[in-house]
Amino acid sequence: MADHDPKRAPEVGTVAGLREHKGVVVADAKWAGIITPEQRQQILARFETKKRTNTRAPRRYVLSGLLRCGKCGNKLFSAVRKETRRYVCQSGPDHGGCGGITIVAPPLEEFLAAAVLMRLDTPQMTDALTGRRAADERQSSLLTELEADRSQMKELSELWAAKEISSAEWKAARGPIEARIKATERQLAMASNSTALDGLIGTGGHLKETWETLNLDRQAAIIKAVLDYATILPGTPGARALDPARIQPAWQL
Repeated sequence: MADHDPKRAPEVGTVAGLREHKGVVVADAKWAGIITPEQRQQILARFETKKRTNTRAPRRYVLSGLLRCGKCGNKLFSAVRKETRRYVCQSGPDHGGCGGITIVAPPLEEFLAAAVLMRLDTPQMTDALTGRRAADERQSSLLTELEADRSQMKELSELWAAKEISSAEWKAARGPIEARIKATERQLAMASNSTALDGLIGTGGHLKETWETLNLDRQAAIIKAVLDYATILPGTPGARALDPARIQPAWQL
């Protein structure tokens, strides 16, 4: 039995009720087809399109959603060109970019991962996390206060429903409680949450040693906890190595 050639168009004439020879229909078959000749053409057309564009299943990129075009500000998308993984600004109605930025993925991913891990060990990150943890403690206190005020509001409503207090008394008591609830909700909206960074500060050196053993989801989670996004500036035509000056990171902290 001959080996299957994945680059060769499938002979689907048989299931379309047609006789084929080397991909060319030579006659109607004596059996009924289970697809129509039109459907056969659609299958062949899709195969040819895939062969021309070398379309593959989507590949995961660790910086997906974190890169912006330095020309138009649009997000960069992952793409494979000539067997090389890249991040590109894609133009057209489906993407809305300018198409003016392309950067090879592996060296960029390595550079930004190293920058993230180095940043985890800086005193600035330790100070920032200390502030965030203080904010988290304040958030816990605010949640307790909010729950108490909501319980008091419920109790007040029950007293009014049972006619134990008048409408005037209910309105007078309700005002201060509502004001406290609104103020607390505003403070909670501004409070920070350090959950994503818990356990990461000061571990950059260790993570660097074990980085390649982490799965892509874990790598992406660590990077996203530290990096807000990175803007990629235009490169020098013909350059073969990554120019760090093209990369402008915006840090979460």
